[in-house]
Order: sequence, then structure tokens, then C-alpha cells
Amino acid sequence: MILAGAWVLFACHRGERGGWLRHVTGRRGVRAARVLFALSLPMIGLSHFFYTEQTAALVPAWLPYRAGWACLTGACSIAACLAVLLGVAPRLAAMLEAAMLWIITLLVWLPAVVATPGDRTAWTALVISAAIACGAWVVADSYRGMP
Repeated sequence: MILAGAWVLFACHRGERGGWLRHVTGRRGVRAARVLFALSLPMIGLSHFFYTEQTAALVPAWLPYRAGWACLTGACSIAACLAVLLGVAPRLAAMLEAAMLWIITLLVWLPAVVATPGDRTAWTALVISAAIACGAWVVADSYRGMP
């Protein structure tokens, strides 16, 4: 997801100029980055099902049905993949995926950093999760102006 977001930024910045990079820039590059984004989603979604117990342990204790939340977020990632790949409300799907990733970042990793500010692992998880959410948001923003 981070690579997909960076690719969108590069493709948009470089534009439609010719040269040997013309196949990975401009509209073609943005489309390819969106496909990369979509193809990364099933891995995230399936990991929520294969590692439900570990994922549920990360869900805040004040939320009921922790395993249900883990499975729901996994299903949402898979649904977002299908929506983007099939072109069924891809902008909405990408925006909802990005919003979900930010909510997870704020509900799971930010409290971990606040609880143990000296823990490098918590900080690393927060930064990586935020970078993934930012990459998703950049891809979602690439749909701006599309119906």
C-alpha cells in the first residue's frame, strides 16, 4: 500500500512525459498503482481470518465481539479489493479502506504508544500503520473528479 501511494504521487508528478518511464507514469501509472493497491488488500483481509486470535487481541477491550471486529475489517478489505478491481464505486471503496486503516491506527497503535512511550515496537507499529493508511489515502485521492 505504501508503494501504491508513492507510485500514484510519482505518476501524477511526472505526468504524461515521454521517455523510458512513460509506461509507469501519467494515467497508465496511476491505473497500475490502483491495481497494486487492490492486490495488496486480500493479503491484509485474509490475515485477519487466518490470525483472528492475534488480530482480536489488538482490538480495544472496550469494544464487544473483538473477534467479530477482526473478521469484519478483514472482510471489508477484501470487499474493497473487489470494488477497486471491478470498478464498482472504486473511489468510495478506497476512501473507506483508507478511513478504516486510520481508525485502526488511532484505536490500536496510538494508545499503545501513549501507554508505553518508551517502547520502540509500539512506535514502529504506529509509524508503519500510519504510512500504510497514508498510502491508501493517496490512492483514494487519485480517484478525485471521477464519478
